Amino acid sequence: MSDNVKILISSSTKNLSTVRKFVEESAEHSGLDQATINQIVLSVDEACTNIIKHAHKYNEANTIEIEVETENNQIKITFNYKSGNTFDPNDASNPDMTEYFKNFRVGGLGIPIMKKFMSKIIAQHKNPDINSLILIKSLDKPSSFPAGAKQFRGTIVFR
Repeated sequence: MSDNVKILISSSTKNLSTVRKFVEESAEHSGLDQATINQIVLSVDEACTNIIKHAHKYNEANTIEIEVETENNQIKITFNYKSGNTFDPNDASNPDMTEYFKNFRVGGLGIPIMKKFMSKIIAQHKNPDINSLILIKSLDKPSSFPAGAKQFRGTIVFR
């Protein structure tokens, strides 16, 4: 069984709580345990924050489409957004944590968090300025909606 839902948000950190709630509800509907849901939600929050901050430079006129798909043994979260530049988190090296704490650094742990909690990260640059960032979490059991669970489909737009 395959299920997918998506939302479209303006590129603003004000919308991060909406994104977290949307992804958490989608993951809950797939029957995942709370620890796995928390890992996915944290990874999504970091990815979305990076798009808002680095790709869109906090320009709220830009939008991000977020799609959550559950199929077979995985949950896949796709971020589609316009930007002239693409960035592949797989190319980023993890920080030296001794130096990180020694220098009282703040921030910069989003990519290591995504790499730790997600099974696969894919960055795609499409013509001419469309990018996709895909986070995939492989699951131990097939994703399915528990009996009696509320299901929703379609697009929800937040501005």
